[in-house]
Amino acid sequence: MLLGQKQSFVGGGFNVEDSFVGEMSQFVMFDYALSATDVVELATPQDGNCASVYGPLLSWTDVLIGQQHGDVIVVNQSRCLG
Repeated sequence: MLLGQKQSFVGGGFNVEDSFVGEMSQFVMFDYALSATDVVELATPQDGNCASVYGPLLSWTDVLIGQQHGDVIVVNQSRCLG
């Protein structure tokens, strides 16, 4: 899975102009649609932070332990509500 980069065609075709510029946090992938209430509940810390949010397909911790390429800076801070 690629986060932050548009792939022009299968197997390659990356263009630096299509790169995401900004911040990304708490990326979680579900195999079903979430309601607005579900999203608010997930963004509100239950144990002091949002790190315990896990999705059935992909969780933020999976993203952090994956490979990063390019000018990626991993910052350990939570921006969840609360």
